[in-house]
Amino acid sequence: MIGESRLLSVLSKMVRRSRADAVSVCAHAKTRQVFRFAHEAIHQNLIQEEANIIVKVIQEHRIGLASAQTLDTLSLNRCVKAAQEIAAHCPSRNGLPHLPEKHRIRFLEDYDLETEKTSAGACVATLKRLFHLCKGAGSELAGSLVTGVDEFAVVNSSGVSCYSASTLAGIKLVTLYRQLSGYASGVARRWKDLPIDSLLQQSLKQVLHQQDPISLPVGTYEVILEPEAVADLVTWLSTIAFGAKSVEERMSFLAGRMGDTVCDPQITIVDDGTDPSGLRMPFDFEGVPKQRVVLIDEGKAAGLVYDSHYAQRFNHPSTGHALPPDEVEGPLPLHLAMNPANSSLAQMIRSCQRGLLIPRFHYVNGLLNQRETLMTGLTREGTFLIEDGKMRQPVRTMRFTQGLMEALSQLRAISKERRLIANPSEDLGCAVMPALHLAKFKFTGRSES
Repeated sequence: MIGESRLLSVLSKMVRRSRADAVSVCAHAKTRQVFRFAHEAIHQNLIQEEANIIVKVIQEHRIGLASAQTLDTLSLNRCVKAAQEIAAHCPSRNGLPHLPEKHRIRFLEDYDLETEKTSAGACVATLKRLFHLCKGAGSELAGSLVTGVDEFAVVNSSGVSCYSASTLAGIKLVTLYRQLSGYASGVARRWKDLPIDSLLQQSLKQVLHQQDPISLPVGTYEVILEPEAVADLVTWLSTIAFGAKSVEERMSFLAGRMGDTVCDPQITIVDDGTDPSGLRMPFDFEGVPKQRVVLIDEGKAAGLVYDSHYAQRFNHPSTGHALPPDEVEGPLPLHLAMNPANSSLAQMIRSCQRGLLIPRFHYVNGLLNQRETLMTGLTREGTFLIEDGKMRQPVRTMRFTQGLMEALSQLRAISKERRLIANPSEDLGCAVMPALHLAKFKFTGRSES
């Protein structure tokens, strides 16, 4: 861990070295301890440490960006100089937004020393215990275990000075038994809050039975999507629809539809980087505090997320959703949540006449037709056929091709329980999602083996 005083000092010196009209420097430093395992053995153990520093200078209405992956003074000096030289050769741009005004944020509530200091020995002991439990059940175990620390900082020439530090721990478990595989994952800010045993039970429950998987004909089915499957879809939706850039370019289904009903009125989706139930991030990569934004409010298109650039273009305040300056996707929501309701997964299953229970998707592609939110993807472990309110048999892989907003307009129930979904190996983003029961979901392909 670099620490607040050192990291802010490094960024402040970079700002002072620049002679540009305005300069902003952001940093993301992270450490990851990773264990990957299969066949009752850990086959990879690594510790990854990296620091990504990006400097943006504005000189005579020209912008220059440069980055470095070190805190070495000489390298950072070259980085500042490179950004200034790049700006000198870039075209002039009128109407550039001002840098955020002076303020300071210091946020350490999500940092846990015990998690940062989690030893390799403790991780190995945990995994050995899981191997033993799976062997006793006649199952094999594969997956990954991750612990880590993230530090974010932003300093600019207008007086912004922001720093946050946080820890995380995450695990992915894949259990293998005969022709079947099961899956469960979890993530938490603290190692002690990671429910490892219950996740193993969840994964084993998907495989330890005597039923062989079946192939189903393609067609339209009811589906019950567990929180991870919902997160796969809603995260894609946020990428293609809820940023101001996608609306300006009229690629989003929300373009020209603010205030319109776009899905079932039970659905409310928000983005909130300050929500303690998610992986909080108190400010964006411009140093602007995160704002809670209601994206869909009781089924109606309600809001977008903005950075400084698109805030000025839309005459709207920044909502604190700027990505790193070298990203080109524009502002995006990274801390998604869907409001719960009053159902439960068990009630959804009992009310389902004939459909599929889907814990997660193998992958999702949301670029088929963004205006129609048309997506495709594959089912994966734990998909089950439901008939007359009872779980029947596991189902082989199926491909869906479905307009998401069309599916969300045919909602039957939302669970009261929600789960935090995130990939601890990735840098940013999380989703806090309930389970959904949808009346119609189109499947266009299947696997025979």
